[in-house]
Amino acid sequence: MIKLSTVEKNTLTHKSGFQKGDQIISINGEKVVDMLDVAYFDDFSTLNVEVLRNGNPLFIKVKKGQMPMDWEFDSSSYIEPKWCANKCVFCFVDQLPEGCRKTLYVKDDDWRLSFVSGNFVTLTNLSDDDLLRILKRKYSPLYVSVHATDEELRKYLLGNERAKPILPLLQTLTAHGIYLHTQVVMCQGLNDGKQLEKTVNDLYELYPYVKSLAIVPVGITKHRRNLSPLSCVDKKTANETIDFIEAFDQKVFEKHNRHWVYCSDEMYLTADRVMPPYENYGDFEQIENGVGLVADFNYQFDLAFESGVSAKKQGFTIVTGVASSDLMNSTVQRIKSVFPNLKANVLTVENQYFGKTVTVAGLVVGRDVENAVKNADFTVYENILIPKVMLKENEDVFLDGMTLQQLKESLAREIFVIGDGYEFCQALVNLDE
Repeated sequence: MIKLSTVEKNTLTHKSGFQKGDQIISINGEKVVDMLDVAYFDDFSTLNVEVLRNGNPLFIKVKKGQMPMDWEFDSSSYIEPKWCANKCVFCFVDQLPEGCRKTLYVKDDDWRLSFVSGNFVTLTNLSDDDLLRILKRKYSPLYVSVHATDEELRKYLLGNERAKPILPLLQTLTAHGIYLHTQVVMCQGLNDGKQLEKTVNDLYELYPYVKSLAIVPVGITKHRRNLSPLSCVDKKTANETIDFIEAFDQKVFEKHNRHWVYCSDEMYLTADRVMPPYENYGDFEQIENGVGLVADFNYQFDLAFESGVSAKKQGFTIVTGVASSDLMNSTVQRIKSVFPNLKANVLTVENQYFGKTVTVAGLVVGRDVENAVKNADFTVYENILIPKVMLKENEDVFLDGMTLQQLKESLAREIFVIGDGYEFCQALVNLDE
């Protein structure tokens, strides 16, 4: 139900004749399913809106030109995510301990959130009506978790024997002009090696509408009770995977002058390999998947460092995860080579909450930071820097539910949240701006 919560005077909505409580039924003769449809029609210059007012249908014509509608909707109108119908062998939610933020236990698999927010979805719960809606209204791009194009293997990985074949669905979407960003969560001994080669080749057949493909190693926590046995991707497999992906991507680049398939930063760290340069990542369309984070950090840092004039007088301790420890240490040493008076050190936090196999900074929790600071065997300075990825988007809370304020009070120190390499440099160095 799409229902107006309020209608302010002198707004376009008010002048058009809408009232608080009006329920939108259709626009321009087409049924409105949710707020995504409302947003779609906002691009039209004229709207014929059918509303239900006090149980009676009413038609309102709006000549809006290029003006956006200023709808204000009741909270009941917001999209309720579709629940995941799979039981993936690598599902991270199934590996969570008790006590995490409640929202982390929600398993959504909703193509609408893929379009709006870039969430990766499997499309296994896509109905025929959903598909027709996507094709008709060109909801693009979508972010799709493929994992394997061998259908039996994919069903096993998804834990869903009823999963529809993925390639025919992707072929239908791309044939109608829908762009896709895709991913493979790579599980050693399952969808790596020859199976990965098949998946990459199959998806490349749908280029350029499959715009990108990311290969991400499976994440495994210590909380895998009664779950399928999996092992972390080892160094040998990571190197073999990178060799194949880089060679394949080079052929794509030579043909199309753009990069297409990437291994995540974590894969390179596991392999102990030098990561590709900043230019290889294009528009960084897979950065939320951990692809190009290091390259972007270094690029943003360089922008700031070029205008650095002196080190800050305060002392700083940089908190990070195991995977980023070398990067942070080398960056601090680089600053000290130019500004030897810099008082800064790096505190690497081993993940006790999820287990030591989880090394990325974004999964470090508040209580592990708290314990690491209190038990550090070197001086922890008065100012602590933490990466923004440790906190919930738009909210200062860690994965374990500890708030940033609680951590500040416990440690009795200032804590600064750093979003990128530019902000990192800016925190430590006075810039000539």
